[in-house]
Amino acid sequence: MELESERLERRQLESLSTAELIRHAIEEARLLARAEVLHAKKELQGELKAARTAGILLGAGAVLGLVALTALFVAVGLVLPVAEWLGVLLVGVALLLLAGGLAFAGVKRLPKKPLPHTQERLKEDITRTRETLQ
Repeated sequence: MELESERLERRQLESLSTAELIRHAIEEARLLARAEVLHAKKELQGELKAARTAGILLGAGAVLGLVALTALFVAVGLVLPVAEWLGVLLVGVALLLLAGGLAFAGVKRLPKKPLPHTQERLKEDITRTRETLQ
C-alpha cells in the first residue's frame, strides 16, 4: 500500500514528462488493483466461511428430511394393522420439523449480496477516477 507521503503533489506532477506521467498512472493503477484484490480475498474468505456453515446446515436439513420421509412412509405402512403407527408418525413429524428448521437456518445464513465492501470500493474508485480525469 502506498503511504500518503509517497504520493506526488500537483507541483511535482506538472513537472513530469508525458512518459513519466503515464508510468506513474500505470503504477498507481497497479497499486489500486493489488489493493482491491487483497480486499476482495479477505471479504471472500468471510463469505466462504458463512457459505460453508450454510452448506452444513442445508445438508443436515436435507438428510433429516430424507429420514423424516422414511419414517413417514414406515408410519403409512404400519397404520393399517396396529396402533403402532402413531409413535412412528410422531417421530416422522418431529424429524420433518427439525429438518425444516435446519434448512431455514441454512438459507438465512447464505450471503445475500456477494462482496458488498469490494463493490462499494470499486464504485468509489471509478467515481474518483472520473473526477480526476475531468
